[in-house]
Amino acid sequence: MRVKTWRVLVATGTCVALGAALSACGGGSGDSDTVTLKFLNYGDWVGETEIADFEAANPGIEIEQFALPDGGSSALAAQLAKDKGVYDLVAVGNATAARLEAGNLLADFDPASVPNLANLPQEYRDEFPWGIPTDLGKVGIIYDKEKVPNPPASWKELFDNASQWTGKIVLPDYDLDVQAIALLALGYDINTTDSGELDEAEAKIKEIKPHLLAFQRTGQAKSVADGSALVAVGYDYAFAGADDPSLGWVSPAEGTPGYIEGVALLPDSKHSAEALKFLDFRLEPETYGGFINNTGASYLMPSAEQFIEPRILDNPALRQDTGSKFVVEKFLSAEDTEARAKMWNRIKAS
Repeated sequence: MRVKTWRVLVATGTCVALGAALSACGGGSGDSDTVTLKFLNYGDWVGETEIADFEAANPGIEIEQFALPDGGSSALAAQLAKDKGVYDLVAVGNATAARLEAGNLLADFDPASVPNLANLPQEYRDEFPWGIPTDLGKVGIIYDKEKVPNPPASWKELFDNASQWTGKIVLPDYDLDVQAIALLALGYDINTTDSGELDEAEAKIKEIKPHLLAFQRTGQAKSVADGSALVAVGYDYAFAGADDPSLGWVSPAEGTPGYIEGVALLPDSKHSAEALKFLDFRLEPETYGGFINNTGASYLMPSAEQFIEPRILDNPALRQDTGSKFVVEKFLSAEDTEARAKMWNRIKAS
């Protein structure tokens, strides 16, 4: 599971203990009639006043946030398996959610229980069926607007024209993203398990490798901004965070690969009705707009645009782009994950 660089994995509530130490945290006001929802979340990954607004509108329900564990999906799965019934809600990406579902670590979800899901386009609801989708992270092309007047409009053009920018191209140091853009350039499904298609993608990445400045885990936008690179494949939040007018963004014609984040209900929750009420509140357009304004994430709800700040609406990496389909990187089996990892090792060693 990738974590956006601005996310600090600390709890935003007053109690940050996890696991067995939860018993010392108390239940909010101490009122026996008060229901406290325990929400495993990224640090401050809510609207600025969202929790206070919900609690004011729903006396008797409090939200207490706890930090997601370090260590990605494996660590989260281990914690949820150990602490069944402790938490009510979890913030999670689509691939991790699929893994948790396979381990029976997510509650069954009925979309009808959250009426405001209707405010989200069906495509996002289909790709995140475990609860409410909230935002997404996607991969595009970042370029120097002055020095690259004709940036690649597609992944195919990036690979085919790489010699124009030899030594000035940066790709992410993340296997699935690089494999995804090569597969899209070839016209294939980014989640393919076909060995022949994967072999072609591997060859295509090896072909572009001599033209690269580097594979970079972070800092793709910074490399373009400081002149080290002219073209970079990078993330929407990295481009937005750079806030540099010299940088341009392209959502390639074949699509922008990435992941959907959302919030899911956990099994054995003693407060599922209250948790569903909170999820529905989060998808009210004004509440959702506040969430996007506070996080700066790529948004999913067109009807919330009237509540979203211009700095986000006008950002080409964050706004909705009907000309480039969002393509979801899905959960892969252990066998397929191992095959992708071996492929990546061969690419890096070549």
